[in-house]
Amino acid sequence: MSATWGLGVLQSDDGDRWAQVVIQPDETSEHAELAVRLKSAGCKRLSRREWDGGLWPLSKCSVTVEAGRLTQLHTGRSRILCSEPMPASTRWQAAAERGRVLLALVQPGTLNGVPLDVDVVADAAEPWPGMLDAVSAGRLLGGLAEVRTNAEPYGRRW
Repeated sequence: MSATWGLGVLQSDDGDRWAQVVIQPDETSEHAELAVRLKSAGCKRLSRREWDGGLWPLSKCSVTVEAGRLTQLHTGRSRILCSEPMPASTRWQAAAERGRVLLALVQPGTLNGVPLDVDVVADAAEPWPGMLDAVSAGRLLGGLAEVRTNAEPYGRRW
């Protein structure tokens, strides 16, 4: 699967920080395929109220960060490897120390022209330009994923 991956840190009004992983597949068919996998693992289309309130569902997904780099997403039944492992900043890793990150899947074209390979720090309303529009339109699939330091074995985890 070819996709663009992004890492960011969401900061709420009260100063709480959450690490975020955003995935934007290159093709609509790849998005649909990944959306099915993420839904079966507990992710859902988030409403604006859920997004703004931090009411993100707990999923069975995990992300692997090895040697300071994001290497894969595991959905419980399959894994999706980063084509190029994403370097995770110390700020992102500090926010991820709680053991969970916000995982977001957006449709192709949602974040075109936005550099996702940089460490974004933003309030929860608009981590990357275009994401709030995707949430409002019901086009963002999200949930909390476990952070792992060892690669998840391929296959069923739950």
